[in-house]
Amino acid sequence: MGSAAMPPFELSKWYADCVTEQGDAVILYSAELAWSGPAIHYTSLLLHRHGHPIRSRFSLRKQAPPEVRTDGSIAWTSRVWNASGEWRRPDAAVREALYHSPAGVLEWECLAPRAAARLSIGGDEPFEGWGYAERLRLSVPPWRLPIQQLRWGRFLNSTDALVWIDWRGPYQRQVVYHNGAAVSARSIGDREIVLAQGAGVLSLDASTVLREDALGATALAVLPNLAHLFPATLLAVREQKWLSRGVLRRPGQPDSNGTAIHEVVEWP
Repeated sequence: MGSAAMPPFELSKWYADCVTEQGDAVILYSAELAWSGPAIHYTSLLLHRHGHPIRSRFSLRKQAPPEVRTDGSIAWTSRVWNASGEWRRPDAAVREALYHSPAGVLEWECLAPRAAARLSIGGDEPFEGWGYAERLRLSVPPWRLPIQQLRWGRFLNSTDALVWIDWRGPYQRQVVYHNGAAVSARSIGDREIVLAQGAGVLSLDASTVLREDALGATALAVLPNLAHLFPATLLAVREQKWLSRGVLRRPGQPDSNGTAIHEVVEWP
């Protein structure tokens, strides 16, 4: 007798953020997983205000994910937290199939490489500034992706939007967009992104650690029966995420100062 077929894996995951001029930041995650049992709904907010400890909120209640309006803007509402967000006048979306195999695919939709963002949470002062939003769709479990290290980030200001994805391991893939155009990078690190052909260098100060630990102790800790739901290799994946001041320097152009949220994720 052959083993039973593995149930289909379908994960839709939103990431959206906003950084204010003062350097405060909020990150929204919204995900739905359909696999091996009832669908799992997951929503979280990571909140950073200067001079205060970083806070996180989690919910497993079913909540509507962000929605893309007909004009391309993005809206999100949470009755659970009396919260709402909006990403207005976004730059043109970019899309890539980051991975494709018989086992499944990973599709990346950068729906707002840069947008005027505003998030209100309860009665607290709202976050207003430049923001970013993307959606991932996976039909292959992430622990089966043939990669060992991922670097991701986005750098924004009023004139520049730079986003990068760098996969290392058995499968290697690099995706970099600057102001909607695909470009190449000579190197991608935690403190420096060097664009190819002398096009420019983005320097990052990595001054604020937003999150640092294994996924099983941070982003996934709120899920019940973790050890039964996901393999130990996924729970041991280590993530470090920063909020940085950055400067993009290009030949013959003035320095471009902005803020970045970026991370490195490493598989055991």
